[in-house]
Amino acid sequence: IVIVVTLLLLGGLAAFVPRIQYTFDLLSSFPEDMPSREGFTLIEENFSPGELAPVQLIIDTEGMDINLQQQLTNISYIDSVADSQIGKKNNTIQLYEVSLNANPYAKESLAHIPELRAEVIKMLEAEGIKDADKHIWIGGETASQYDTQQLTVRDETVIMPTMIALIALLLFIYLRSITATVYLLATVIISYFGALGAGWLILHHIMGADAISGAIPLYAFVFLVALGEDYNIFMISEIWKKRRTVDHLTAIEEGVVRTGSVITSAGLILAGTFAVLATLPIQVLVQFGVVTAIGVLLDTFIVRPLLVPAITTVLGKYAFWPGALYKKDA
Repeated sequence: IVIVVTLLLLGGLAAFVPRIQYTFDLLSSFPEDMPSREGFTLIEENFSPGELAPVQLIIDTEGMDINLQQQLTNISYIDSVADSQIGKKNNTIQLYEVSLNANPYAKESLAHIPELRAEVIKMLEAEGIKDADKHIWIGGETASQYDTQQLTVRDETVIMPTMIALIALLLFIYLRSITATVYLLATVIISYFGALGAGWLILHHIMGADAISGAIPLYAFVFLVALGEDYNIFMISEIWKKRRTVDHLTAIEEGVVRTGSVITSAGLILAGTFAVLATLPIQVLVQFGVVTAIGVLLDTFIVRPLLVPAITTVLGKYAFWPGALYKKDA
């Protein structure tokens, strides 16, 4: 029953993760009364929002007489294009400052960067430039944020599996149990997704955030998974030690009781520390503090004292498979 109830709770919270909206908008991290945020609002109301951070398009014409200003202006998501500038040291290099017709930090604007690159490649090819993709560079804040978005996705696909693999290896070396390694990892992962879902509920429905920083999932994962396994090892090692001298259920009971107060105290202190971040004006810190504090509380009061002991109890001797304690009970 404990396993079913806790998994339903964590799974229910995790179900909100696909609904999370992410942003790489730097300005949205600042309070609305901050001068830079107010300045952008004035620009947006009176001019094209793209004027705040024009996209810098650089091309190498190879000495050919090429002017892309009019063609660029005709693109639907571009508001205006300044006259081209010629490089001082290399007159085959042209610089165009392109103003988008939307917030240059918005997700939609970031998506235009690869589209713009593809459009310009076609233009250069039409002008007779060979290997056109090697003759174009895109800079500016929007391009930088697009690169940040792509790197974040790349980091998630590399760092998260790597962390899981390393922690699994360490757990197996320490516990000598494949079964325990699997369910201990599974509990921290579902706890992480539960924290992310609960964090979105609070940030979006209570605090009114339209989106959260795209970096939050990775930052929260690194911290919560590492912390969760730290708590896991602390408690489960006590159960393993007790099991050498007492029966299975007694070992679990004594292990949980012996480590419970330490884990609870540490969890409350840590959750409180991260909750303080929610009082700061910078939104990315608020979001990280809320998600992490929730994750620590879920680990402290649900996963560690309830879910992990319940799974260990149900599995019986198979919790130790194929280690020495399993063979002892065989």
